[in-house]
Amino acid sequence: GRVLRADSVSYDQNADTIHAVGNVSLTEADGDVAFAEEAELTDGMREGTLQGFSTLIGESGRLAAVSGVRSQGRYTEARGAVFTPCKICSENNDGTPVWQIRATRVIHDEVDRELTFENAILEFLGVPVFFLPVFSHADPTVRYKSGMLLPVIGSSTFLGTFAQLPYYISLGPSRDATIEPFFTTDAGTVVRAEYRERWDNGGFWLQGSLGYDPSIRVLPSENAWTSHLFGSGRIPLNNLWRAGFDLQLTSNDTYLRRYEFSDLDRLTTDVFADAVWGRSRASIYGFYFQSLRPGEPQGSVPLVLPLAEFTYIPDHKIYGGRLKVDASMLALARNEGTDMLRMSFSTEWSRLFITGNGQLYTFATQGRGDLYRVTDVQVSVPAAPRDSDTIGRMLGYAALEWRWPYVGTVDMGNTTLVVEPIVQLVAATLGGNPVGLPNEDSTGSEFDELNLFSPNELPGLDLWTGGSRSNIGVRATAFLPGGGSIEAMLGQDFRTAPDPNFAPGSGLGGERSDIVGRFKLQLPPMFDLVHRFRIAPKGGSLRRNEVYLTANYGDSTINLSYLKLAQNTTDPALGPREEIAINANVAFYGNWSAFAEVRRDLEVSKTLDSGAGLRYEDECFVAIFGFRRRDTRDRELTPSSSIFLRLGLKTGLTNG
Repeated sequence: GRVLRADSVSYDQNADTIHAVGNVSLTEADGDVAFAEEAELTDGMREGTLQGFSTLIGESGRLAAVSGVRSQGRYTEARGAVFTPCKICSENNDGTPVWQIRATRVIHDEVDRELTFENAILEFLGVPVFFLPVFSHADPTVRYKSGMLLPVIGSSTFLGTFAQLPYYISLGPSRDATIEPFFTTDAGTVVRAEYRERWDNGGFWLQGSLGYDPSIRVLPSENAWTSHLFGSGRIPLNNLWRAGFDLQLTSNDTYLRRYEFSDLDRLTTDVFADAVWGRSRASIYGFYFQSLRPGEPQGSVPLVLPLAEFTYIPDHKIYGGRLKVDASMLALARNEGTDMLRMSFSTEWSRLFITGNGQLYTFATQGRGDLYRVTDVQVSVPAAPRDSDTIGRMLGYAALEWRWPYVGTVDMGNTTLVVEPIVQLVAATLGGNPVGLPNEDSTGSEFDELNLFSPNELPGLDLWTGGSRSNIGVRATAFLPGGGSIEAMLGQDFRTAPDPNFAPGSGLGGERSDIVGRFKLQLPPMFDLVHRFRIAPKGGSLRRNEVYLTANYGDSTINLSYLKLAQNTTDPALGPREEIAINANVAFYGNWSAFAEVRRDLEVSKTLDSGAGLRYEDECFVAIFGFRRRDTRDRELTPSSSIFLRLGLKTGLTNG
């Protein structure tokens, strides 16, 4: 499996010795190549000595030495050696790689794929910067191996000087772990750890941390010891069922933001089991929510156990249409507030009719029954007639939708144009929302082009959209040559009578809804623009305005988003919002790039977050220097600035 080439080769059969001189190259069975000026080899070329020795390891690793000794068919000992994974090309006038290691002795184990250095000096751009008497690391052919990852050092007005020193532990091709000490001068010490494992059709990961910060004001509800645990898992039980979990837990309301682990202000933990067969599904969930928001007591946050859901959709058609049967049960409890038990059952049938001239008619109908048992209702609904009650209701709707797409070409380079008018008529049972019926899963009502043609615009089951209405809209799409497209959509809802169940500012509820629309331009892979809007029917003021732009050119990317809300009906406590965010990464010279980001609240003319920095990365080295600024305030977390530096030496396939 080995091939020897040289200007001159002599073979002593009695001694089983090969002597090669001039332009010697020895190619191993795995493709590695060693070069020498002169070589003396024996034992099937498994052992020997080489003068003026160099070797290629993997795709980019280079080891050169004054002399080398091969033994046991696996070890190469190089003396007076230098190693680098960096490419050496004509761009460097002196042929100096970005970084290299000089050592008096280097041993390459081809079986364990490891390099061991003795009396080693790390040189950066030819300048000695670090000395180690002995150390080892994986050779460039290794895809995963235990070792140090990119460290992060920096300084923050809140944390002080800090350093993150992650260590990666390889446990095999489908398991690994990472331990990351996080040292700060002003906010204590944190140790973060992560474990990941994958198997057929499943896997899980866990990430946790434990911190000690003596500077925390120790209140009855706080402790100098803080921690968090995040994770997710999917576990197959058989060919049909699987179990799973998602974890988001923390011991302190501001801990995650203090160390920039996460910006979440509400955490969700769940355990579940579900099954999917054909188009049908069954599941059972348990939810625990944790609020990190100031002024939102944990006792008012519900515990959901269980939420059981069943959906049956036959694979075959029923009376020429699609049948869907849903059943669910929800048990929800609080320490402070309304408790609820809900059972629901519904049957929905829909059928599509296509006429000879291309018109599409869809008829859909649904019947639903709900049964509630509620207690402590007057805590959240003081006007409720009873503090505890059993409430039942029967609901239903019938809807007819008409579409007539027109397809043609226009003189824009063979562009295909599709124009589709849409009209939907809905008749639904009136009422269905008695005083005292809690609203747990329909609070986030927001009217837009996505739910314009939904028979029930409200999410969840608790609130019901009743009465008769018509939804009218038009959608036009131009399919451009080369794969791009331009899409525009406009629509409005008309009701025979106002519906008081919609929150003010939601865009629905009156006899005429807001006008909703979307404009989308896609020119892959370089440009993507989406504009979504909602316009008041009287006066034409913009109640919602969203713009999302992504532009790519080579290795450069710019993302821009703009959002304007008259009132956030999903969370009224947030009030009106107008916000712009820009994120850019621009490659400007060779391996150099610059990045910047900013998020600004235009409603109060205040920057929320910002950052900028420089990045250098080639095949063997990466350096990132950046600045971050957070201008928001959350209890003891005051606005802060930080600078950081990441350095990494790559060894081929690994980045550690």
